[in-house]
Amino acid sequence: MGNLTILDSTAIDRDAPVPLYHQLRQALLEPLEQGHWREGDLIPTEREICEAYNVSRITVRRAINELVREGYLVSQQGKGTFVARPKVQRELTQLRSFSEELAAAGLRAGSRLLSLRQEPALGDVAAALQLSVGAWVWIVERLRLIEEEPTILSISHLRLPPQVTLTAAEIEAEVSLWRLLRRQGVTFARSELTIQAIAGSDRENELLQTAPGSPLLLVESTIYSDDGAPVEYTRMVSRGDRYKYVVRSASLAVGA
Repeated sequence: MGNLTILDSTAIDRDAPVPLYHQLRQALLEPLEQGHWREGDLIPTEREICEAYNVSRITVRRAINELVREGYLVSQQGKGTFVARPKVQRELTQLRSFSEELAAAGLRAGSRLLSLRQEPALGDVAAALQLSVGAWVWIVERLRLIEEEPTILSISHLRLPPQVTLTAAEIEAEVSLWRLLRRQGVTFARSELTIQAIAGSDRENELLQTAPGSPLLLVESTIYSDDGAPVEYTRMVSRGDRYKYVVRSASLAVGA
């Protein structure tokens, strides 16, 4: 039974109000997060998990399907279910660029420029950048890569000083847009962002190489400079099977 020796059947509490499939999902997630099961490992069969936890095959199948949908496992017809590649973790409490975050994780960042243009700011973009409707902004649309794999579709709207210009050649030569802008005197001090799950459009699925219905995360962020002025409003669509965001809060007061 191999890896079953590290599974803990006491993780299932039949008197708890939490559904059995969700408890089982949590129990199977533990060896994944602790590194006992590694990328490419074949996990125990449905029958073995049924016996280990004394649950029905329907419960096992639902728990595994949840982990497949979330990108922790991958099923191959006729072969079984395997541990998927680990997700890239991004700390939202630190103001670091995509390339800086990957470098810290020992991964190689890449970028493919899809579009560079100037357009009038409208609606949410004008509001986020504190501009009058119709004011001109730079728009940089890129496909962000992790080890050559498409992972994030990013559209940045930039409010830049008149003396700062961008060229396609510069952006294609520099994987980090922030690094390029810092060289021209633009500063980044803090950010505000929101995260939500979305259904990808046909174009987003095509660029990110994801199937319709795959989990995608939409991150919308506004970046401010040292003087408090908004510099960048970005809309990032990330693959949910390859990326996750982490927020660490300060210590809670006693009784909170």
